[in-house]
Amino acid sequence: MIDGIVSGKLLLDPKRDYTIRGSEYVIAKMTSYCYQVGNTKGERLDCKIIAFDKQACETLMKQKKGDIVSVLGMITPIYEQAIGQSVPITLQITAKKLINGYAAHQVHGKGWLFEKMGC
Repeated sequence: MIDGIVSGKLLLDPKRDYTIRGSEYVIAKMTSYCYQVGNTKGERLDCKIIAFDKQACETLMKQKKGDIVSVLGMITPIYEQAIGQSVPITLQITAKKLINGYAAHQVHGKGWLFEKMGC
């Protein structure tokens, strides 16, 4: 499990559901791009998102299919063996917060999230 930020495009509209005890949660699917590191090639990864936090649920429900979202939370990569090494094929993300405009700011080199954290 890794704490991090993943940006990508929603593949489907988010769906609200409830646990047996009546607690609300939201699920969504998105695709994200993985950059080349070492010998692994860059490729798209499917991401499964689940949010239990009330604010994260509300923000996620405002999004629609095709929107670009940045999800901050706990990331669990699911690996598959390929050519003698493990490569991630899916990311399971437990969302703690959604950040609007994060990907756009990073593309333009502004990195405002790190400035706010004092890095």
